[in-house]
Amino acid sequence: MPRVTVQLPAVLAPMTGGVRSMEVEGATVREALDDLLRSQPGLSIHLFDERGGVRPHIACFHNDEYLAAASALSRSLSDGDRITILNSISGG
Repeated sequence: MPRVTVQLPAVLAPMTGGVRSMEVEGATVREALDDLLRSQPGLSIHLFDERGGVRPHIACFHNDEYLAAASALSRSLSDGDRITILNSISGG
């Protein structure tokens, strides 16, 4: 199973004891995020909606490529890949 790094935004650090980068395992982006949630279940409500979809204000990247569609969570991973999660910022 590939080991990848998940990087989290500072706003989620209080839910992880201040840790913003974690190594997880998963053959796909979704599997890697599921592995993250097994060790950090408090993140689930911030990342996913009630149907298991990524919340609209969350941007997810795989090796710097934006994963725009929900189907992109099925993207295959390789050892050493990086998943970056960011919160969208809006306002006036």
